[in-house]
Amino acid sequence: MDAGKIKLKTKFGVLIVALFVVSLVASSLWTSYSQRQQTLNELREKGLVLSQQMTAVWDFMSANQDRFEASSFSETGSYQGLHCAIAGRSIAQLFTNESGYVTRFVNFDPRNIEDTPDDFEAAALDAFHADPSLTEYCAVTEYDGQQVFRYLAPMKIERTCLECHGEPKGEIDITGHPKEGWAIDDIGGAISIVIPMDLYVSAEQDSVLQNVVFFIVVLVACLLIVYLTLSHLVTKPLGKIRQGVSRIQTGDLDVRLDGAESSAEMNTLAAEFNDMAHELSDLYEGLEAQVDDRTAQLAHANEVLERQRVQLEEANELLRNDNEYKSNFLAMMSHELRTPLTSILAYAELLNREGNPVDEKEAEASREIEANGRVLLAMINDILEISRLDAGKTQLALETVDMGDVVGLVQSVVGPLARRNGVKFTCDINPDVPLIQGDFEKIRHVLENLCGNAMKFTPEGGSVHLAVERDAAAHEVVLKVIDTGIGIAEKDQQRIFEKFVQVDSSVSRKYNGTGLGLALAKEYAEMHGGSIAVQSKPGQGSTFTVRLPEDPTNVTGASSDLATTQFGEASAPEPTCDACEATGAEASREEER
Repeated sequence: MDAGKIKLKTKFGVLIVALFVVSLVASSLWTSYSQRQQTLNELREKGLVLSQQMTAVWDFMSANQDRFEASSFSETGSYQGLHCAIAGRSIAQLFTNESGYVTRFVNFDPRNIEDTPDDFEAAALDAFHADPSLTEYCAVTEYDGQQVFRYLAPMKIERTCLECHGEPKGEIDITGHPKEGWAIDDIGGAISIVIPMDLYVSAEQDSVLQNVVFFIVVLVACLLIVYLTLSHLVTKPLGKIRQGVSRIQTGDLDVRLDGAESSAEMNTLAAEFNDMAHELSDLYEGLEAQVDDRTAQLAHANEVLERQRVQLEEANELLRNDNEYKSNFLAMMSHELRTPLTSILAYAELLNREGNPVDEKEAEASREIEANGRVLLAMINDILEISRLDAGKTQLALETVDMGDVVGLVQSVVGPLARRNGVKFTCDINPDVPLIQGDFEKIRHVLENLCGNAMKFTPEGGSVHLAVERDAAAHEVVLKVIDTGIGIAEKDQQRIFEKFVQVDSSVSRKYNGTGLGLALAKEYAEMHGGSIAVQSKPGQGSTFTVRLPEDPTNVTGASSDLATTQFGEASAPEPTCDACEATGAEASREEER
C-alpha cells in the first residue's frame, strides 16, 4: 500500500492511545477509588468522635440538671434556667461558627422549629426507629450546593431525660413544653453533623497527581518515539508548506507546492494551499481599491463620532451646572426653611402645652398650626433625603434590629393619627421573626411612610393592619401594610413609586403630599438589598409588601460594623396613646438626624 495514502491519525493515533491513555486512566481510577475509601473511613471516624463529644456535653448537662434548676425559677415561678437542650444547641451553634462544620440536634416533633430534619436527616431517623441497634447513619451527599459528608448518631432517652420528656405524655414540663411520653432507650432524636469535603477532596487530588507525575515520566519517553515518527510524517511536509507561506508573505503569489509521500492528509493540504494561493492572486487585484473605500468610510465615521463627542461634552457641562444649582438651592432650603420651621414648631408645642387659650376655637387653631408645621417639616425632610440619595450621600448604618422595637415606635406615632381619623390600626408580629441586620431609622421610616400613606387613603371606619412575618426559605423578613382604602388602579401601581408622583396630580386633588413617601420607602428597601411591591384594586384596598434580607452582608454603602447579636426574647415597647407625645417624639428624632 502507498504510504502517502494512509491517514496520519491512523499511523500514530493507535500508538498514543495504547501507550498512554489506557494505562494512565486505569491507574488514576484505581488511585481515586483507594483514596476515596480511605477518606470515607477518616470522615466516619471524625463524625463518630464529634457525635460522642456532643453526647458527652448533653449527658453532663442532664446529670447536673438538678443543680441548674435550683436557681432557675424567677420570683413568679417561671422557668428561666439553662437546660440540656439549650446548652447542647448553643454549643453546637458555637462549634458550627468556629469550625465550619454544621452540628444540629433533630427529631420528628421538635420543640424548636430549627431542629426540624431535612430529607437526609428524616431518612436517618426512620432508620434508627426501624432498627434500634443501628449506631450511625452516614453518606457523601450535596448540602447547600457543595459536596459534604453527613453523619448522624441516635440519641437515646436516659433516666435523666424522663423529667422533661417522659410520662405522662402531654404534661407541661418545667420549661413550659408538653412531655413526649418517651421511655428509657427510646429514640429521642439524632445528632446531625455536616463535614465539608473540600480538604479531603484536595488530598485525594494530590494523591492522584502523584500517580500522574509518575506516568508523565513514562509519557515523556513515549513522546520521544512519537516525535521521531512525526518528524518523518509531519515535520518535513509542514516545513515545505511553511516555506511556501513565507514566500506568499513576501508578495510572491505564484508559489506552488508539490505532492508529498508521507500521508493523504499532507497531499490534500498541499493541494488546498495551491488553491488558496491562486485565489489570493485573484483577490489581490481588487484589494487596494477596497482598502481605499473602507479608509474613506472610516474617516467619515470618525468625523461623525468627534461631533457627537463635542455635543456630549456640552450636554454634560449643562448637567453639571444644573446639578450645582440644585445642590446650592437645597443647601439654602435646609438652613433657611428648616431652622425657622423648627422654631415655629417648638413654640407651637410650648403654646399647646402651657398656653391658656380663650376658647376651643383658639386651641384648635393652635393645634392646627403645630400639626401642619410638622407636615411641612416632614415634606422638607423628604425632599432633602431624596436629594441626598440622588447625590449618593446617604449610607446604611447597619446594626442589630429588633422588629418589635421598630413596630412599637411606628405604633406610637401612627396610633394617635388612626384614632383621630377614626381608622382601626392593628399590628401583628410573628414569633419566629429573628433579629436582623439593618438600619433601624430607615426601616422605621419605611413603615411609618407606608402606614401613614394607608391612613391618608383609608376613609373613617376603615382599618389598617401592619404584619411582620419571616420567609425562612428566602432568609427574609416580610413587612405587610394592609388597608381597606380607596385602592390603586393597575396602570398606576408602578408609577406611584416614582419621585414627586401621585395618582391624582390635579390642582384640586383631594389628598395632599409631595409624592415622596413611597419613593423613599422603595429607595430604603433596595439599599438593604430588599424590594417593595403593591397589590391593589380600586375600592378594595391595598397591600404593600416589603421584603428585607435577614443579613444584607453584600449591601454597599454600609457605614458601620455589624453590632454583636444578643440572642433572646424580643419585646416591643408599649405604644404611647397621647398624640402630642407621639408627634413630639417624632420631632425629636427628626432633629437628632
